[in-house]
Amino acid sequence: MPSRKKDLIRATAYGFAAFLIITVVIADSGHGKQWWPFLDHIPYGDKLGHIGLFGTLGFLCNLAFPNKRPSRLPSFITKTSLVLLVIVSLEELSQAFIPYRNLDLKDWIADLIGLSLGQLAATTLSQRTNSNPSSHVED
Repeated sequence: MPSRKKDLIRATAYGFAAFLIITVVIADSGHGKQWWPFLDHIPYGDKLGHIGLFGTLGFLCNLAFPNKRPSRLPSFITKTSLVLLVIVSLEELSQAFIPYRNLDLKDWIADLIGLSLGQLAATTLSQRTNSNPSSHVED
């Protein structure tokens, strides 16, 4: 991938990650309903939001940080997605200790679906453009 294109994709991934961090801080402070009240009017709006946010994160990060798939990991996950999964899981678990939040297994499952779809989309796009070695196994 040309350096300029790679830099743009990485900047976009960093920018979206910053946006997501701000979103989590707003939710943790108890002001989420003020910022996105429309989610209450959409069936499964919260879960669709999780899928969309974490799907976008997974897509951008897998494009921005392509890597070889380690042979010790299952063939269906990249190192990038594994790192994201750990971070997202810790964030979801932290909600058990935050007064305005609720630990919800369904949220974590929606996050996992989003990350999976994001990785799938990034891997598919990369394979079609032959610019990502993430489908190769690392020894």
